[in-house]
Amino acid sequence: MNESVLRRREMLSQTSLFSGVPSTLLDELAAKTRTIRVAVREQLFAKGDPGDRLYLVAQGVIRISALSPEGREVTYGLIKSGELFGEIAVLDGGRRSADATALEPSELLALDRRDVIDCLDRHPALALHLLRVLCERLRRADDLLEDVVFLSLPGRLAKHLLVLAGTMSTRVDPDSTPTIRLSQQELADHLGISRESVNKVLSKWEQAGMVALGRGQITLTRPDSLQDLAQPSG
Repeated sequence: MNESVLRRREMLSQTSLFSGVPSTLLDELAAKTRTIRVAVREQLFAKGDPGDRLYLVAQGVIRISALSPEGREVTYGLIKSGELFGEIAVLDGGRRSADATALEPSELLALDRRDVIDCLDRHPALALHLLRVLCERLRRADDLLEDVVFLSLPGRLAKHLLVLAGTMSTRVDPDSTPTIRLSQQELADHLGISRESVNKVLSKWEQAGMVALGRGQITLTRPDSLQDLAQPSG
């Protein structure tokens, strides 16, 4: 087994879906898995595309999103290193239910649908692990709906910045403040709101010392204050 296959095998073994499979099957899956690299802002697939592969993020962050009826793009989730995505269409054989785009240069492992289905047929216990992944997706969707219903625009923005800080921020050291390299327009697109609305809120926060704005980046200087805003009001 060459070094590339060994690396893919190790990554698969660390996911909740494949962590319990026999070593022989893991070797087989690793040999069938392909490595895909996507550039920043490159779209991996679009809503309506055939669901022919399951993906694992080896490195980077993948944004799952869709267009609202008003034509604004809304983020459903951010998939980071070690997490799976694309499982819904792979399981039911239908079309993709959302778009997948790289937020930063990313490396993915791709496993064809036929290999996933074959694996589940031979090891039915894996279906329970996959159900847990699907339940987590459903919980995230519920959280998103609650945010839209119960949080103000500043609250939604604060919560999303904190999520981004945990997935794609850069830090000089673990105790330093996180910096998110994202434009205000991109941030607005994530939430399906206007850039003007985002700029208005961020400018107020900058005056209050909660964030520091730079060209194409946002530093969270007081994450605790953002955490307070991200809580639904009583």
